[in-house]
Amino acid sequence: MSKQAIRRLAYHDRVAIQQADQAIRKDVVRALVELITNSNDSYHRLEDAGEAASGLIIVELMRKRKNSLIRIRDFAEGMSGETMNEMVGTYGAPTSGFLEGRSVRGLWGRGLKDSFYGLGHGKVISIKDGYLYEAALFAEDGAPMYDPPGEPVPATEEIRRKHAIPKGNGTIMEIIVSRPDVAMPLYDSLRFKLQQHFELRNIMNNPNRHIYLQEITGSGKVKRRMRLSYKHPTGIQAMHERFNVPDYDVPVEVEVFRSDEPLTTVSEVGDFADGGLLVISRRVVMALTLFKYEHSEFAGRVYGTVTCDYLHELLQKEETEPVLSATRDGLNWDHPFMVVLKKEVEQRLSPLIEAERRLAHDRATKVEDQRLRKRFNSALRRLNSIANKVLVGNSPSSKPRPRPDIPFNGFGFVNEYVYVQSGRERGITLRATLGSKVTAGQTIQVASENPEVTVLTPEVELTPTKQFPDIGEARVQVEGRQVGAEAVLTARANGFNAEALVKVTSKKKQEEESSAHSFISDIEFSPTADPRQRATYDRDGGKIIIATKAPSVAPYLGEGGIGANTPQGQVLLAELVTEVICYEIARVGVHTGKLPSFHSDIEASVQAHFHRLVHDYAHEIHAYFVDSRFRQNGHK
Repeated sequence: MSKQAIRRLAYHDRVAIQQADQAIRKDVVRALVELITNSNDSYHRLEDAGEAASGLIIVELMRKRKNSLIRIRDFAEGMSGETMNEMVGTYGAPTSGFLEGRSVRGLWGRGLKDSFYGLGHGKVISIKDGYLYEAALFAEDGAPMYDPPGEPVPATEEIRRKHAIPKGNGTIMEIIVSRPDVAMPLYDSLRFKLQQHFELRNIMNNPNRHIYLQEITGSGKVKRRMRLSYKHPTGIQAMHERFNVPDYDVPVEVEVFRSDEPLTTVSEVGDFADGGLLVISRRVVMALTLFKYEHSEFAGRVYGTVTCDYLHELLQKEETEPVLSATRDGLNWDHPFMVVLKKEVEQRLSPLIEAERRLAHDRATKVEDQRLRKRFNSALRRLNSIANKVLVGNSPSSKPRPRPDIPFNGFGFVNEYVYVQSGRERGITLRATLGSKVTAGQTIQVASENPEVTVLTPEVELTPTKQFPDIGEARVQVEGRQVGAEAVLTARANGFNAEALVKVTSKKKQEEESSAHSFISDIEFSPTADPRQRATYDRDGGKIIIATKAPSVAPYLGEGGIGANTPQGQVLLAELVTEVICYEIARVGVHTGKLPSFHSDIEASVQAHFHRLVHDYAHEIHAYFVDSRFRQNGHK
């Protein structure tokens, strides 16, 4: 058999669709990140050339049951027909200017195409130098197709008005989400995820960029429009160091901060974490990581940046061992340079993480033994059910609703200390006694002293409640913009002032995740708690705190629940928990009127209910905390 002529390896069309699926993963957010960064790259090219640029990027969505619409509009370079054929009609070519050394994100010229094929189909419309060009991307029989632009069309005022590019150049990327296995997120969810996505943070923080997300109706009317923004958490600088990577003599800058609040981590929420270090090269964010500390419970407050422009040089070399994955899942930490870089950064992080570990040990409170934790979780569920039974009742819907608590001056927020998760909205109830001074339907002005806590409803109206028409309520919506920010919220009406302190967090507070009537979130063993009180109830966190240095506790129970597996430790713990939970239920019940007051002395009534609750429930609590083998026969 004669040897056939050498030819180029055939590359099946379907592979492009498969690679689009791997890169986009049928995720609208991932696709939008690609397209927004494409527009950002276009603005960077203009700025690098010394040209003026508006920096405006508009993300538009129209939700439908089928074939929802997404548009990304910029007012940057625009594309001619020739440029469109090169940048849109070519798959895998380096078209962004990356390999020429520009500070852009695009590398293989695949982000735009992957986004279209990964979600469905669509078209790219561009105005360049007074002419309109349009191309289409779609799949046919599983193969990617490209319909190139025809003859250029003069960009008349009517055409510009239709495409909302009133002057100059610009590009619209329009996708029809036609794939049935792609879910179209709701507006609020999409906004939250785009604002939190680590790859967009530098873009949103660039004062020369303005990204808006707007939802439109079928007729094109704007329903909602909000600017996307992200602010790094409040905190203190823990480290700022410049060094050269050994063997490469490459400069690196590491800046690390310690957040005032616990942060979401990459191991918990992936690309949307507030915690972690952004790896940046020439303004482009390449990764979000905490290296070997990603799963460390002591790194939950760390955030910052690792800046190394040499990564661009590695990417330009197109080495056999690439430094960036083809599906853009992050940097290749097995690359020889990345191995050394990782080691150097970890060495500098190590003292910070160790300091956090020591601090956590000094405050060591949580039970680490999994067997104990499982038993405690069962006990917590029962304790909360007891609290609900006493304070709410087994069938609250079948009983009259108790009269709502009214602030002491007749006008105020129901909760005076409120947590709101960054990027999320939360409602806060304002309540008042209706009468001559504050009336039904009255408009209340609400303001925040800090722009990082935004009042979304600056004017609200008091509406009488159904069961108690003399009580009016209004719902105030707020949004947190920066983790760690605090603001005093003030509501004003006819000389009355009501205030609430709002704090922005990265994670949901545990008490917010539990049910409305959840009393206890955890049991903790604290060596720093006041030893004069063997056990206390933390009303802010809903925790029972055991003071392990108390003289009568220390011989039996230690940090992390040490000793809670012994007979004496279990009995003591059951007694301490019984005292705390029964007293707190009695106190709350009497003060809120859910339990009757027998005496003019409120504390005497609390004590009376406390002793009754101990009598009724102590044996049940012991059954959860004390193993049956440590109890006498017949008391299982």
